[in-house]
Amino acid sequence: MSRLHKQIGLFGLLLIADQLSKWWIEQPGFNSFAVIDGFFNIVRAHNTGVAFSLFANLKQEYILTGVTLGIAAMVSIWWWRERHSRSVEPWLLVLILVGAAGNIWDRIQHGYVVDFLDFYLRINGQEYHWPAFNVADSCISIGVVLLLITSFKKR
Repeated sequence: MSRLHKQIGLFGLLLIADQLSKWWIEQPGFNSFAVIDGFFNIVRAHNTGVAFSLFANLKQEYILTGVTLGIAAMVSIWWWRERHSRSVEPWLLVLILVGAAGNIWDRIQHGYVVDFLDFYLRINGQEYHWPAFNVADSCISIGVVLLLITSFKKR
């Protein structure tokens, strides 16, 4: 199997995992639950903004969708140029594209992105939550961070 086929396979597998997990969360009767009390919950959250709910009050979701589509198009061109590279770069670009595709699909289908991974700390009875996120967000974050790290190693 070629590198290209493996990259496309990874894209499909992760996109399916993202969409199935969001589908599960959106089922009627879903109830949030603690996985690790005081640290990690599975919740249902609807994000009308972008990362960390930035611009959630914009009320112009088509602008966010358009910007996201533009970024995804640029990353797609970058991936296409690098797809046969023996480096890790095309694989990291695939991760970013999975995240973009999963969240764009949510915006088009629902008008918001479905988030459900809720990490937090409970200190002296007070809870400090990281913004909820999803598989697509994880793919983007991992891809971008590792891409930055590998770009520094090249120099």
